[in-house]
Amino acid sequence: MLNCYPINATAENWLHDTLVSMIESLHQNIALGNVPKKSQVSWKSLLPTNLPANLKKDISASHGLRDKFFAYMDAIQPLSAPQRSQILKILQDQNKIHDLVTGKGGLPLIPISLINVRDAAYDLFVFAFGKLTDFEVRKRQYQIIFDSLGNKICPFCGIERVMDPEETAQDQDHYLAKSLYPFSAANMRNLVPMCICCNRVYKKAQDVISDENGKQRIAFDPYDCIPPKVSLMNSVIDDKALLPIPEWNINFLPASQEAETWDAVFKIRTRYKRDILNHHYGTWLQGFRSKCALDRANGKLAEKLTQKQIRDALEEYRDYKAVSPSIGMAGFLEPLVFDFLLQKFDQGEVRIVDLVHDAVLGI
Repeated sequence: MLNCYPINATAENWLHDTLVSMIESLHQNIALGNVPKKSQVSWKSLLPTNLPANLKKDISASHGLRDKFFAYMDAIQPLSAPQRSQILKILQDQNKIHDLVTGKGGLPLIPISLINVRDAAYDLFVFAFGKLTDFEVRKRQYQIIFDSLGNKICPFCGIERVMDPEETAQDQDHYLAKSLYPFSAANMRNLVPMCICCNRVYKKAQDVISDENGKQRIAFDPYDCIPPKVSLMNSVIDDKALLPIPEWNINFLPASQEAETWDAVFKIRTRYKRDILNHHYGTWLQGFRSKCALDRANGKLAEKLTQKQIRDALEEYRDYKAVSPSIGMAGFLEPLVFDFLLQKFDQGEVRIVDLVHDAVLGI
C-alpha cells in the first residue's frame, strides 16, 4: 500500500477487549464446572469489574450481545477440555493481527469439525462489529484516519478518493476476513477504511494472508508498514507500435512478498496499466507539449536549442510534476512516466528523443 494509517485510530478497542476478556473467563468457569446461568443478572456479573460505568451500561443493555454470548457458551460447553483450549488459543491467535499479516502467526482457523463454534463466534463478533457503529466508535476511528490523509486518496490503490465523513459512511473493511477469522471481527486493529472499489470489487472476502491454494503469504500491516516505491523504469518501448507507447512494467521497490500480496489482492499492476497509464499517457504528454508551448511564448525557450537544453526542459518538467503531481487517479504515476522518458532519452532511444525534441520545439 502507498501509506499507513495512524495506530491511534485503533485505540478505542474496548468492546472487543471486553468480549475477549469475558470469553476467556467463560472458558475458565466451564473448565471449573461453573457454567453461568443464561440470565440478565448473570450477564451483568460477567462484565469486567474495571470497565468504566458508562461502557458497562452500554454493553449490559445490549440483549443482542448477551444472547449471542450465551449461544457461544452453548456451542463450547459440550466440547472436550482440549477442544476448548484449542478454541481459546485460536481466539487469541486470530487477534495477533501484526503477527498474522507478517507471517509469524500461522493460519489460526477454526476447524471445520467445530463449525457450530465457528458460527457462534461469527454471530457474536459480527454483531459486536455492528455495535461499533451504534456506539459511534467506527465514526471516530474513520475521522482520525481521514484527518491523517493529506490528499484524501485511498492508500490501497492511490486511484479513488476516500469520502468525507460528513458525506457518507466509508467502507471499513475487515482486513482479515470475518468469515475466516471471526474472533477479530470487532477488533479495531483489523478494521481498515478503503475505497469502495478496493473493497467491493477487488478484495471482497479474500484472505490476505493465504492465497487461493491455501498457502500462507505475507501482507502489509495497514497500521505498521513501510510503503514501497513504485517504479516504471523497466518499461520498454514497443518498436512495432506506430507511436512510442511504452509496454509498462511496474516494479515495487524494494521487492517484497508484502508488495506482491498487495498486487495479488488489489490488482495494482493491472489497474495502473489499464486504468491509468494506458489512458493518461497521451494526456500527460500533451501537458508537457503545452507547457513547452507556453515557455516558448514567454521567451523561456529559444527557437534553437541544444540537445542538452532539450533534455533540461524534460527534466525540469519531470521535477515539476514530482513536486506537484495530480491528486487522485494515481496521479503520482505521472512524474514516474517522465522519469522513464528521461531515462530513455539519456539512453538514446531514437523514438523518445524525437518525441521530446518535437514537444520542446513545437514541431
